[in-house]
Amino acid sequence: MNNQALIVVDYQNDFVDPNVWSLYVPWAENISWEINNIMYETKAKWGIIIASREIHSQWHISFASNFIWKQSVTVSWINKESMISYSEIKNWTAQNNWLSPTAQFTVQELQAYIQINWDQVLWPDHCVEDTDWSNYFKDLDISLIDKEVIKWNQIDKHPYSAFEWSEENTNKSLYKLLEEAKTQTLKVVWVATDYCDIATVLDWLKKYPVEFIKKASAWVDPSTTLEAIKEMREKGAKVI
Repeated sequence: MNNQALIVVDYQNDFVDPNVWSLYVPWAENISWEINNIMYETKAKWGIIIASREIHSQWHISFASNFIWKQSVTVSWINKESMISYSEIKNWTAQNNWLSPTAQFTVQELQAYIQINWDQVLWPDHCVEDTDWSNYFKDLDISLIDKEVIKWNQIDKHPYSAFEWSEENTNKSLYKLLEEAKTQTLKVVWVATDYCDIATVLDWLKKYPVEFIKKASAWVDPSTTLEAIKEMREKGAKVI
């Protein structure tokens, strides 16, 4: 019985490769051996391994390049020019707005999206479809992966959690897949502790126990990471 599962969250070139600077997380490439070891251990216990990947359209609604006078966030820097809020765009019209000429979404779509999500961080172009940026980092042993979860993002959606995925042909959710494997304990590793990791952890905690493995994970910002780890613990996750 597969009572353990491991999710490797978004171990991709855009976040891990030091030669790619759009959203590189410092030292991220140095934990690949930790992740591989945990994958080997999981396999030895007849557990299953799931890997998620972000893939974005070039014209994604959260990319700063689709706005005029906006800057993208970096792993260590966020300010007003790298955020957009509903109050800022609520009076925009099709004729009067700050969308880039390359933007492939409408003002109405943007207003609906931001009203739901409130303040939106504007990211650099990353994990763009059909580029090497979205591929797994070279040192990850992908031969061990049992199931890949592609977080395919339409231009007006930005899922962080792997549990927002559903199988294309069957519409089967990741919850259902893990339940069918009789998963009792879920372990989560990699990037980023304060974004996609915590989103994935908290989604699974709604139903089942989860372990977050710090030594095989990395983060964007130390302060938000401490808050994320605190929240995971408070909601019942085991942080090891």
